[in-house]
Amino acid sequence: MKILFFEYAMATNCREFLAEGKMMFDKLLYEFLSLGSVVTLINKELSRPYKNIKNLKVVEPTNLFETLRKINNFDYFLVIAPEEDNILYELTKILEPKGVNLGSSSKAIKVAGDKYLTYEALKDIVKVPKTFQPRKYIVKRRDGCGSQFRVYDEKYIIQEFVEGSPYSASFIVGKRGIKFLSLNKQIVDESGFKGAEVNIDHERKEEIIDECEKALKRIDGLNGYVGVDLVIDDNIYIIEINPRITTTVWGLMTEPPLAKLLIDNAEGKEIKIEKVVGKKFKVGEYG
Repeated sequence: MKILFFEYAMATNCREFLAEGKMMFDKLLYEFLSLGSVVTLINKELSRPYKNIKNLKVVEPTNLFETLRKINNFDYFLVIAPEEDNILYELTKILEPKGVNLGSSSKAIKVAGDKYLTYEALKDIVKVPKTFQPRKYIVKRRDGCGSQFRVYDEKYIIQEFVEGSPYSASFIVGKRGIKFLSLNKQIVDESGFKGAEVNIDHERKEEIIDECEKALKRIDGLNGYVGVDLVIDDNIYIIEINPRITTTVWGLMTEPPLAKLLIDNAEGKEIKIEKVVGKKFKVGEYG
């Protein structure tokens, strides 16, 4: 079994995402290596610690997209990459004709990777923050003076702020249905995601799972590991659907391992999760 597996920040030395990227990459790399041989792409500035690992072939790309177009002869592939600028979508499109995708299809990524298209898909099914159609907007103070304002173009959305506590839920989605993995309490601040407490209990857990599954069923082509971001107060709001591995996997331990579950899922086998253990972590505490 040969698996092509890589993470965008590790492959490009993208410092913006590198702390989280390395956590996700290392977590799954060693699980995949226990199942077969792995081909991966790592930037030359980061590749040295990985070069002598048994059954691992390291490719050092100068241009990630061009390198992927030339790589063939693998059975499965899994891409971890950001949705922004269509990066995850384009990388998946390149690889889809070449092997079995352990993640979501490019069709699903096109919807779930776009916050407005996600809103349109979910708004009649579950509670979501009201979201305005992307166009050029001006944002300014109600009592402002001196012509002070900011202009945002169609790359941005304006979305209602909903009060509550941030959570996420992790699932495996496949032909045989949706398997719940864990509910997670997110650690966030105004600058973004900082960590999580993974596999927690909650008095409304079954209701949360039900709402997430309703949302997941609305987007065709979701597959493999999928994360759902939500905010909970009196209501349960679905905020985003992440059609990819999320950093939460760093604190998630399953039996069988997640890599094995992903391959079984891709092969259409029934997913049997024997054990789920979680831990609390913060981004940057590793590596």
